[in-house]
Amino acid sequence: MSPASRTFESLRGEILRFLDTAIESHPGQAAPVQLISDEIARAKLPDPPPKPGRLPGCRHLDAALAMAEGGPMADLACAFAAFEPRMRWIRTEHYRESLGDDYMDNYCYTNLLGYDALIPHERVIVAFFIIGPGRHYPRHHHEAEEIYFPFGGDTLWSQNDEPPRERRAGEPIHNTPWLPHEMITRETPLFTFCFWISPGPIRLARLTD
Repeated sequence: MSPASRTFESLRGEILRFLDTAIESHPGQAAPVQLISDEIARAKLPDPPPKPGRLPGCRHLDAALAMAEGGPMADLACAFAAFEPRMRWIRTEHYRESLGDDYMDNYCYTNLLGYDALIPHERVIVAFFIIGPGRHYPRHHHEAEEIYFPFGGDTLWSQNDEPPRERRAGEPIHNTPWLPHEMITRETPLFTFCFWISPGPIRLARLTD
């Protein structure tokens, strides 16, 4: 087995273990979590894989990984760190007009499954997502069902018209289709494992008024 295959299988294994635990701990989210687990279990590493690449927002990665140490998602963070050099980081580029260059240089994500992903998928995205400290990911929504699992930190999360609040490491933030939501980072970066399930071909999020 090649080094890439070994680190990928290690990451796959940690994701599947984490999702199994999430199903037991949060039965209300069992159906979408199980769907994602099944998709990851059957995914095949492409040969050759896409060319990897980082973006400016990746400068927050070391702090994000350190933040995960000792938490309930530490093993997943460690497996991701080992495979990350083989991943390609991307951004939602249509945000630039509304949010500006500085914001775009302080956030990015890398898709394990999905569009512009290690493993292409038309309806499902499985990703690792970073936003630097002191940033506001404005209110937005999308037709996909989405769940975030933060690795830790002091990010404030808001859904619909609820007051923003912190979430524990490993706690699911479940965004049902078209539910408006937003995030505000404070002293630490946002670092989260997340996925979404689209009813049809993937359509990216749009900022709301």
